[in-house]
Amino acid sequence: MAEAITLREREIRFGGVRYGFAVGHGPASLSALTHRLAGLDADRFVIVADAGLTEDQIGEIARCAGETAATTVLSVPADEKTKSLGAVNSLAEQLIPTGVTRRSVVMALGGGLVGNMAGLLSALVFRGLRLVHVPTTLLAMSDSVLSLKQAVNSSVGKNHLGTFHAPVFVWNHLDFLRTLPADEIRSALCEMIKNVLGIVPDRYAEVAARLRADAEYTPEDIAFFIDLCVDAKSAVMCEDAHERGDALVLEYGHTIGHAAELLTGGELRHGYAIGLGMLAAARIARELGLLSAADEAAHRELLVLNGAPTVLPAGVDPEEVLRTVALDNKRGYVRGTAGSRDLILLEGLGKPHRPGGALITQVPEAVVRLGIESITSEVA
Repeated sequence: MAEAITLREREIRFGGVRYGFAVGHGPASLSALTHRLAGLDADRFVIVADAGLTEDQIGEIARCAGETAATTVLSVPADEKTKSLGAVNSLAEQLIPTGVTRRSVVMALGGGLVGNMAGLLSALVFRGLRLVHVPTTLLAMSDSVLSLKQAVNSSVGKNHLGTFHAPVFVWNHLDFLRTLPADEIRSALCEMIKNVLGIVPDRYAEVAARLRADAEYTPEDIAFFIDLCVDAKSAVMCEDAHERGDALVLEYGHTIGHAAELLTGGELRHGYAIGLGMLAAARIARELGLLSAADEAAHRELLVLNGAPTVLPAGVDPEEVLRTVALDNKRGYVRGTAGSRDLILLEGLGKPHRPGGALITQVPEAVVRLGIESITSEVA
């Protein structure tokens, strides 16, 4: 990715949890990773790697770990259909016979999906092995590794089965982004846009000035986006590590977005789904008199500047989306009301709606349907 980015390290603080977060590139980054792994005094590293990575990409991380301790590589398809407890159990059945002990370390090498599977695996084996994230996508670098949540899907919904488990550190090796498809970059930046709209609207203008529909970014741009996400997520998670209070704003757009993502079998990229979910949530908030037309338009503006889709893929039935929303994993934060759905809404950019003090708004099903229908065509 370019010579301008040197190795930088900072500390992530979520409640009482602390872990290192490094961003680097080139041989210096790999050398520093080897040194950092040596400091863990592990007796074995088990790398859970995205099967779609090249042998060279997996090999360079395996060499870093192998200079310190015996290293095993397990591969897993980065596919929503395999993000299940069955797949985690299969990984455990391969991992345990390698001779792992409580001193061993699981390394997640891949995007957010692989990171979640490896994270849940490390949380469950022996009731908790140490975890190191080496994310290979921008979405993982800027979003999923900035959370303690480790979860997989059930047969009826996303991320229904999981727990909280913190990594000992995260190593963002920017060289992995060199061959990332433009759609992966744009998808990742939808989550960054969520942070701007929901948490740091004061960064709106500078983000709008940097976004490019062609996803051609400099290393400085990528570092800027990652830093913004770290700052935004830290602001709401500093006293809410388990994301049950103020940090629920990080789920903005996810209720409808997750439903659409699930119904396409993961063909709709996660970030794109969240972007669509935010558009639907903005329309719902406007219908309820919470959000102005200008603030709703601000959602669309950033997504369009990013080159992200603003309508659901053909064939996605709005009624199916509505039914799937009923299975969302945020149910129960407030007492349910018949005929309504629990959503996170804004009443202004950076201002989550807090009826009764909670970030959950119970929205009549008819209004939710209207919001979903608003993303089935280009009519604003």
